[in-house]
Amino acid sequence: MRLVLMRHAEAADGSSDFTRPLTEAGRRQARERGSQLADYGFQLALVSDAARARETFENLRITVPEVTFDKEIYFGSHETIIDMMRGLPESTHDVLIIGHEPTISHTAAILGSSSPRVHEVRVGVPTATAIILELDGWSGPGDIVDVLRS
Repeated sequence: MRLVLMRHAEAADGSSDFTRPLTEAGRRQARERGSQLADYGFQLALVSDAARARETFENLRITVPEVTFDKEIYFGSHETIIDMMRGLPESTHDVLIIGHEPTISHTAAILGSSSPRVHEVRVGVPTATAIILELDGWSGPGDIVDVLRS
């Protein structure tokens, strides 16, 4: 099973964290990451309902048959993400999750804790970073096979 955990692209400053849009640089980051992820064949995307995460997904410009925008990804922790994954059908094999720090890096570090590349995500990741994991099942464990950064 392949899981891609992605931090949203660069967002503008704003008084309401939830409604902050992407900057132009953030839109470029997302398009670049989308070109790298275009051939992954995601079956499902779980995306934070925050504006910057929604815009990140839109700017990836990839086709995903099922997309869910969920506030729990914005408010939740790594436990929230892992619980969501545990609820996925066994027939789902390629999933993209777009969220926020520190949840994205914490989730990757937990799921890939024995991976030789865990040091790349343990202390956090910059905007528009995508962490690719191969998992034995939706609750892990797994291997961090790549980390795509701008």
